[in-house]
Amino acid sequence: MRLLPNFTLPSAVAAQFVPSDRFFMRFVPLAPDLPALAQAELALEGFAPFPPAQLYWGCCVAPDRASALVYAAHRRRFTPEDTAPWERADLAVPDLLPLLGAAPAGPVIIVLVGATRLSGAAWAAGGAWPAAVRSRDCGAAPTEELRRAFTAELAAKAGLPEAPVKFVAGTPRARREGDKLIFELADAAGAIIATTTLAHADQDALDVRDRASLDKRRRDRRRGELVWQLFLAGGAAAALALLLDLGALAFGLLDRGQQARRAAQATVVGKLETAHGLTSRIDELTHRRLRFFEMLAAINAARPSSISFTRTSTSGHNALEIEAQTGSADDVGAYETALRAMAALEKVEVRDLRARDGVTTFALTVAFKADAAAGNGGAH
Repeated sequence: MRLLPNFTLPSAVAAQFVPSDRFFMRFVPLAPDLPALAQAELALEGFAPFPPAQLYWGCCVAPDRASALVYAAHRRRFTPEDTAPWERADLAVPDLLPLLGAAPAGPVIIVLVGATRLSGAAWAAGGAWPAAVRSRDCGAAPTEELRRAFTAELAAKAGLPEAPVKFVAGTPRARREGDKLIFELADAAGAIIATTTLAHADQDALDVRDRASLDKRRRDRRRGELVWQLFLAGGAAAALALLLDLGALAFGLLDRGQQARRAAQATVVGKLETAHGLTSRIDELTHRRLRFFEMLAAINAARPSSISFTRTSTSGHNALEIEAQTGSADDVGAYETALRAMAALEKVEVRDLRARDGVTTFALTVAFKADAAAGNGGAH
């Protein structure tokens, strides 16, 4: 799921546009599923009179990847003064490339008129890629006669003798949007005459400079991009760590404030706890007070007349400890049986049974059930 909008900012590209008339140019078919540069090099070896190692060459792939414009020139055609600006550029390409993406609706020939040069492309009806291209150095400002001859040659090469001709003047430039490389032809007012857009996979094939040097530049660029990405990742990690530290500091300050408030309220809380304890104790004394006489009356009802209590005390809230004596030892067992039959009693225990001089003494412990001994339903 994308959380942020997908947007890219355009950035300028330092492109060195080389006069197209310096190059031999030809369209070659491509297999769309194979690398375009390798196919272009193989085709170049077939029709070029010199091996690719002695040439400045490149290719521009069509949008449907079914063909490419291959351009090549022998290195001797360029002086060191010509190639010196190439070293400072991001890429060096023929100045005709921005015209390739014009893609007019109907048959047309578009001729780019320069100070001393004519460059043109011819399109068939509905063609997204030119049927033919041509470039010529006129040595001076192109005359009307040179224009007519140039367009006639281009029309014959494209097989479009009746195609209308459009003359334009403009300056080529290059920029990037995301991973796309865009060539533009702009007139004097800045209006865009034609645009050619290249995908990232086809950009390395455009440059006419030495392939070994380009490969080294590409490796250096990728290394630099990797270092930059690592730097960005490190910066992001440092920013995250700083954010976490600030969060921990904020939580620490918040916790310290809460502890200070708890300490300030400790006295009030202590008084409230004391008051609550007193209230609970008063409630306990009020509702769970001992019913000594009621408990004694409850067990006294079943007591045989021969048994008398010599000492009685309480044990907890619901128990009695009794010392008794009787002149009839049999009444002790009968009394114990009667007590055990009482529903209000939870425990009955007779112990220390002794007989001496016709008098039997014993100790009796009885425990009432909690609800039977409590004030809200005591023993009856």
